[in-house]
Amino acid sequence: MRCILSFLVFAQLCACTANLPAIDDTIGAAARNADYPNLQPLPDLIARSSAGSTIEVETEALAARVARLKARANALKGRTIIDGATRLRLLNAVKDRPA
Repeated sequence: MRCILSFLVFAQLCACTANLPAIDDTIGAAARNADYPNLQPLPDLIARSSAGSTIEVETEALAARVARLKARANALKGRTIIDGATRLRLLNAVKDRPA
């Protein structure tokens, strides 16, 4: 039974690969004929990476934005954005609406 199950799984996997697109058709002639990129010296890359990580800068900026948004949310707590006359008009409109 285990052998039959293994064969069926293998047959299903083989059937999945029957219609793969041709990879050669997806690469353009300009990309094929392009030169290889220049290699960079490792010490220069290490110096640039330790100079100031963009991840740290982005994290600090995001934390500052979160703090500003939380401060705005706390300032808006308990405040109403609709004046009394508009609120009364909306409530009456909901009451008068047919069920």
